[in-house]
Amino acid sequence: MDMLKTNIILFYINYITNPKREMKKEIKEKMNQILYYYKNKLSKIRIGKANTDMLDDITVEYYKNKVPLYHLSSLEVINSKTILIKPWENTTLALIEKSIIKSNLGILPINKGKFLKLVIPSLTEERRKEIIKSNKLKLETAKISLRNIRKDYNNKIIKEFSETDLIEKYKKDVLEATKEYIYKIEKIFENKNKEILKI
Repeated sequence: MDMLKTNIILFYINYITNPKREMKKEIKEKMNQILYYYKNKLSKIRIGKANTDMLDDITVEYYKNKVPLYHLSSLEVINSKTILIKPWENTTLALIEKSIIKSNLGILPINKGKFLKLVIPSLTEERRKEIIKSNKLKLETAKISLRNIRKDYNNKIIKEFSETDLIEKYKKDVLEATKEYIYKIEKIFENKNKEILKI
């Protein structure tokens, strides 16, 4: 029984301290951050359809502090073209309106007295092309970031391991992870473009 326990403990220690396992975990975490950032950037692009994500970066000057808009109001999509912004306190209505006007959102809010209404304009053909071009640049930037992670870990592998077979195996794992995440961001890009062309 003692020998069995010892073997189980040794197996567990080897499992959780396995350098390959730890490295793959680190790589996935870093690449997930790139994926999340890219996906988040695309979600905030105004594409002619109401989406509260486009308001995430708007902050309001409130008692000398920059406060996120969604901390001061409720945000509601009432149809495909309209967002209602209802402040928790009516005194913040003018402050919120001012912040939206000063932002790079490019939409003038309509003040209804107790709430603001944002009407999302339809996209022109020219604007669609501009957005797709901008998205393409963001895609290439994300790919470069993923490849840089691959490059960093390949250098790390060469420094930490001496066996040629082991180095090649680990580098192959890094390459597969890179391909996997490049595929994922390309799918996000394709789906976003379909959404832009469809609206």
